[in-house]
Amino acid sequence: MTLRATNLASLFATLAMLVAVFGGQHTAVLAASASALALLTAAFWRGAAAVLIAGTVQAAHIAAAALSSLRDTAFLPQRDPDAAGKPHPRAPGANPVTV
Repeated sequence: MTLRATNLASLFATLAMLVAVFGGQHTAVLAASASALALLTAAFWRGAAAVLIAGTVQAAHIAAAALSSLRDTAFLPQRDPDAAGKPHPRAPGANPVTV
């Protein structure tokens, strides 16, 4: 939670205790539920932000891995098809089905 939301929630809790001490229990319950709702809302938004940041980090990691893979593939040793001991490719047959 942010510092501002925490301060606001503690202010609501203090207000609820003061109202409860001086007699208005219905108002105290209302203030307590409002502070609880404020805390839950702040926690929800904080969690949503964490999920978005985690998703962005994961997408960046995948993109970096793909880029690294492409970069590494460009420098693989080239194979010589005419090297000694390699079978020569077959010529296409006369039958069009085998072509």
